[in-house]
Amino acid sequence: MTAAPPLTVDVFAMRWGDMDALGHLNNTLYYRFCEEARVNWLARHGWGVALSGGSGPILAASSCQFRQPLVYPCAVRVETFVKQIGNRSFTLAHRLSRDDAPEQTAAEAEAVIVWCNYTSGSAMPLPDTLRAQLSGAPA
Repeated sequence: MTAAPPLTVDVFAMRWGDMDALGHLNNTLYYRFCEEARVNWLARHGWGVALSGGSGPILAASSCQFRQPLVYPCAVRVETFVKQIGNRSFTLAHRLSRDDAPEQTAAEAEAVIVWCNYTSGSAMPLPDTLRAQLSGAPA
């Protein structure tokens, strides 16, 4: 993944109903946990999604490589890293594991987030404050 420290680490409880017919965490939930980690980080830093704000984050692309299954009961650990910061977008990398075995990667995911004008639907430059927060500069 990356040698840099994570932007954030989140832990989510896996529920019995999150398993699929094969007895492991359903693939859609890996994306959901990554989404929760991204949305929580953005909201904690003042970038919550609000159409009234005029602009904000839009998920442009996502992918996930499944390495080993997660099985109930467990807590799912999501480490989020900044992979790339562009002019109008940024890419986050996510590493998922059991919280009690963080050295064993269960999945690696990526998400490309574009900063968007919600009225026009067009991409726009990332706000300077967000860029600084993603870069690790003091806010």
